[in-house]
Amino acid sequence: MTNYFNKLLRKNHKILIFGKYGQLGSVFNKYLGKNSNVLQLGRDDADFLYSEHLPKIIREFNPKYIINTSAYTDVNGAESNPDIANEINCNAVKILAQASKMNNSTLIHYSTDYVFDGKKKTKYHSSDKPNPRNIYGKTKYEGEKRIIESGCDFFIFRISWLISEFGKNFIKTILTKLNEKNDLSIVNDQIGSPISSDLVAEITCKIIINNIKTKKLFHLSTQGEVSWYDFALYISQIARNINKNIIINPIKTSKYPSRAFRPKNSLFDLSEIETVIKSQMPFWKDDITPIIKKLDLNF
Repeated sequence: MTNYFNKLLRKNHKILIFGKYGQLGSVFNKYLGKNSNVLQLGRDDADFLYSEHLPKIIREFNPKYIINTSAYTDVNGAESNPDIANEINCNAVKILAQASKMNNSTLIHYSTDYVFDGKKKTKYHSSDKPNPRNIYGKTKYEGEKRIIESGCDFFIFRISWLISEFGKNFIKTILTKLNEKNDLSIVNDQIGSPISSDLVAEITCKIIINNIKTKKLFHLSTQGEVSWYDFALYISQIARNINKNIIINPIKTSKYPSRAFRPKNSLFDLSEIETVIKSQMPFWKDDITPIIKKLDLNF
């Protein structure tokens, strides 16, 4: 993967990245962090709860590309803190998009499968009308709309089931629980296709390197489909440093306590992104297995 980042750096574009320490931002930081043409900012440098300073940052650094990986992603927490979620996922994004427009920068932004209600029986296409059913999904969809309304050049990637070696995610949660003594109950009627932060960052680099026409919204995930229950089973099969005596039980969403509504279908139609990058997205196991093995070494 370093090849794509090296190609990007050779173009000498000035790139401003928000969200330095998140699941996705940490990958960009890992591969681009020591280059003088790249400015990466974390929450201490650019707090999206106080977004009035964002235009000054953009104006002074004058980037060709702005990559926004910052977001309020606590799905249950958003139900209790809707104003905070809206400020970070919508209002700050609006200011970011307007500043991008004023600076003639291209904004790259990441959204979510939660903009849909999950009722569709087939894969979601980017042209399907969103119908978010929780606060997180609603604020992310509003953020998308603010970007489009701003008139700036942009790429929006809707991502489903993001997984990384960094931050909090499903693999780390399951590995932790598999080291405990209690059996697990995992939802088996929510379907999706996980994707690694590494692959998302790689696709982002490809888009920039190939000078793809802007003002595009893409769906981005891997090939195949899996439930959270089957994903947990797969993690238990691959991992070595766990308690193999723990039993993983399937349960329905209706039996799992959650403050926020969760879509049952998070599968994406990938035809648009595959046409643009001129290659097929990998099967989810091929993308995710290396991360499971790497994280397992820490347990």
